[in-house]
Amino acid sequence: MKKVLFYSPDFSFCYSLLMYLHDKYDVTSSTDMNVLKSLTRRSDFDLLILDAEPGSEIEKLCKEIKNTSPGLKIILTYVYNSKMNDADIRIRNCVSTIFYKPFDLSEVSKSLKQIVSNSQPHTI
Repeated sequence: MKKVLFYSPDFSFCYSLLMYLHDKYDVTSSTDMNVLKSLTRRSDFDLLILDAEPGSEIEKLCKEIKNTSPGLKIILTYVYNSKMNDADIRIRNCVSTIFYKPFDLSEVSKSLKQIVSNSQPHTI
């Protein structure tokens, strides 16, 4: 079973996604961004889903994680805002794809299956 690490500052969103994906993936979720680097170093996750707006801190985190776990796919989820366009463009070099909220969970589920089984970056 593929291993997914999910981060969101919103506990309810963490719980909802955990419940939705638990029968298809081995899901670990956290509301603490500070533990992500250590979790990705200690375990062989196939996918990291970050519920966070793009910015220099998130970009730095993604680059650090990719350096220590180059095979790990990273997905970013956030509510798109045109003011974040430059940050969105920059972060695409560090992530496999971005899902803009609100999103359809069934569509995301289909895309996740493709992303974890495919070694190529995926764009949605």
